[in-house]
Amino acid sequence: MAWNVELGKQISMIILVIMMILIAAKYKKIEKVNLFFFAGYILLSLNDFFFYFFTKMTNLLTEKYYSVCIAIVFLMYLIYYYKLMCIPILRKIQRIILIMFFVNIFGMSIIEHSFFEGLSFNIFYINILLLIFSIILFLYQTFNSDKIFEIKNYLPFWISVGSLIFYIGIIPLFFFRVKVSTDIFAIVIFLLNLINNGLIVLGIFWNKPDEVKYT
Repeated sequence: MAWNVELGKQISMIILVIMMILIAAKYKKIEKVNLFFFAGYILLSLNDFFFYFFTKMTNLLTEKYYSVCIAIVFLMYLIYYYKLMCIPILRKIQRIILIMFFVNIFGMSIIEHSFFEGLSFNIFYINILLLIFSIILFLYQTFNSDKIFEIKNYLPFWISVGSLIFYIGIIPLFFFRVKVSTDIFAIVIFLLNLINNGLIVLGIFWNKPDEVKYT
């Protein structure tokens, strides 16, 4: 049986609404350090939600708006990991990653002249790689700290695992997007989103806020 692309999109919209309600309901369990991630997550969710219906009603392309939104979201995610870093050398590396983010945005925009015209996949791929590297640095820090003993109750760990699976999964999918059928593309995106959101939900419910302060 063929995958119903439209039904998958509608289910994804419902999941986004449920996730935003859950985040609001569990706000007290979400520590201050995680707010940058959830601000980016909500911005991306609202963007997907709004432009899904906007495109259906107007049939207009929204890539140029999406490219600006996704850049802001990646910036929030990278700042999030900067705030999570407590090992000095890792903080310095994360600061360099943030600088590389801005170089990527402005450099590729000048070269391609496409940032405000449509979604630049080159900018998108580089930002994904920067985020993946940030997650790997964070996981390295986590597995070499006392947090390893309470990993189940550590929300940033679940956020990181979900994000890592999602973004590693979409790199080949977007790279071969022209050769992949619409059905396969849609179902893989749907499953990756489901896994990512599922891990975030587990993290929220299992999270046990502590007294540790990040700067």
